[in-house]
Amino acid sequence: MWKKGLLAQTVLCATFLVATSAGALDVVIPLPKPNLPPIPTPSFLSKPGRKIPEKDLQEAREERERNRETVKIATERRTQSGETQSAPRRSLVADPVDLSPSFSDILPYCMVLGRVVCESNMPLDSLQGLQAELVQLQLDLTTYLQIPEANEKIELCVFKDRQSYQNFIKSVFPGAPTDRPALYIRRGEAPGVLMVQNDSRLIVNVRHEMTHAYLNSTLRHVPIWLDEGLAKYFETPPGERGFRNPYLADVEDHASGLFSSPPSLSRLEKLTRVDQMRTREYRESWSWVHFMLHYSPETHRTLVRYLKTLRLENQRNISSENAYKLQKKAPLKQALTNAVPDYEKKYVEHFRNWDKRQAAYENGRAESDL
Repeated sequence: MWKKGLLAQTVLCATFLVATSAGALDVVIPLPKPNLPPIPTPSFLSKPGRKIPEKDLQEAREERERNRETVKIATERRTQSGETQSAPRRSLVADPVDLSPSFSDILPYCMVLGRVVCESNMPLDSLQGLQAELVQLQLDLTTYLQIPEANEKIELCVFKDRQSYQNFIKSVFPGAPTDRPALYIRRGEAPGVLMVQNDSRLIVNVRHEMTHAYLNSTLRHVPIWLDEGLAKYFETPPGERGFRNPYLADVEDHASGLFSSPPSLSRLEKLTRVDQMRTREYRESWSWVHFMLHYSPETHRTLVRYLKTLRLENQRNISSENAYKLQKKAPLKQALTNAVPDYEKKYVEHFRNWDKRQAAYENGRAESDL
């Protein structure tokens, strides 16, 4: 009995030394099968990239006009009944969002899709798949992050070339950087403006910046690292986000070491400006988002619950200064620690074994679509 125990220990020790000499101890740890929600797809987008028929867009326009007319009639009735402008509104119909283009003198081509007003100095029919991408992205964000749909206008300006893109920024937003291929600017409480030049990475840049736009239209004070991490995650096509992001190989290599440790969440949460984000910070932010979305239902729920605290309706009566202070007192790290006490260890396990989960992940997604 004693000899068998000694033999087992010797074999285990030898295995450990061989693995260490190879540079990593690869231990296969069973992980839960991901529970991925299905992504609903409008009937007119049954094939990704298909152009939305004009009749569907016309129906949306007519619906907005009916809403505007209803509000107009309600306003006239209040005026006739002697109500002052400051009197409480009794109409149950909310004011429609103004979806008129803002830069038609510079960008004559326009398309309205939901809350997105797309303006361009080139025919939008030439941008294959853009309409489908905008619809799919909002579906993904509302499904996976459970954030509300955008309730304000989001302006997307697409430029035919770099020169017109830079000239527009210099004219409309003087002082803003012009050396980036895409830019999202939030103008205080006013709707944000997303600008992108037409090049080989147009769709990727639109996904990235539009993620910022959707998040900032429904949430308040999203930490800069999380804002960028989510944008980096969702800029990749839906079928490639889990396994084909350019950052994945580096993150997996880092996690494969015997004494690997995750990047510091505390350090990321201290960042307050975009210019503090370098390649390392973008990669680490993306990796934490990937971990929380894919490791387990509990890590996913933790992210969703945290984002819920940032919703505008939950911070309506809180000043901007106090909202920022509350966020600093209850960062995502604290929520993750409470939900998954050994989350740092789980992070390393997640990326060390992620390539082995690909089949289970894809099977889980296929089953969820049934």
